[in-house]
Amino acid sequence: MNQLRSLWVILSTAFLLLGIALIYFLVDVPDSPQLASGQGAVKCREYKSSSEIDVSKPLNIAVWNIYKQQLEGWDTELKSLAADNTIILLQEAQTKPQMLSYLEQSGWHSNQAYAFAINGEIAGVMTLSEAIPEKVCAYTKVEPYLRLPKSALYSAFPLSNGEVLSVINLHSINFTYGVTEYSEQLDVLVEAVEPLKGPLIIAGDLNTWSNERLSVVRDKLSSIGLKEANFQPDERLRVFSHPLDHVFYRGVTLQHAKSIDTPASDHARLEASFVFDEAKEKGSD
Repeated sequence: MNQLRSLWVILSTAFLLLGIALIYFLVDVPDSPQLASGQGAVKCREYKSSSEIDVSKPLNIAVWNIYKQQLEGWDTELKSLAADNTIILLQEAQTKPQMLSYLEQSGWHSNQAYAFAINGEIAGVMTLSEAIPEKVCAYTKVEPYLRLPKSALYSAFPLSNGEVLSVINLHSINFTYGVTEYSEQLDVLVEAVEPLKGPLIIAGDLNTWSNERLSVVRDKLSSIGLKEANFQPDERLRVFSHPLDHVFYRGVTLQHAKSIDTPASDHARLEASFVFDEAKEKGSD
């Protein structure tokens, strides 16, 4: 299944490159990105009435490239993730009417990075959470060849122990020659969170389809103390034998992680369960 999907990704990429001129005129790409830019501009929003995450309870998060909600069953899958997780990181989310209706009915708090818009529908990473963050910042980085921005969203969640959980939802740029632009996008995020204290999770569709890209991600994130989650079962989408989706973490302890294939997207859904280190220490007393 993964081999067939890898072939499909390669063929899709070829057709996408052939049609890029047409796509560019159909997409509204702001001259000055409204939310953020990997070249230095960042847009943040602060919430006056944030809510705490209880560190005595497990932290369950889900990560899923939702494939622009193009395939049937995405809403059923999303409801399933919502039943078991307190934070959901979506990539390739679009504010189509069905998504807006789901958000209104579900009661989830949501933030979305404005990468670009098609027919008025915003596209970009979206973070859903039961708790309201105290601060959210959005970043974008333009694809060198496609000229469409990829996005990242930073969320700061207050914890019941007085610390702050930092979560980055990232969709890395895809089509590059070499890894210069790819590294630049990640560098902006690493520099932003490096001085932060408290637990940190960086996850999403990192487009790590080569050894060089995977090394960039692992080297940069391990340099600020993050570990990589291993999945069992591991049904993540692979291109050139490399998984594209990842979860990295520090300041929390991974209990278990799994990735489950789904016909509702070209990417498997990822789920990871953590306990806060403070809660773990109390439990061992």
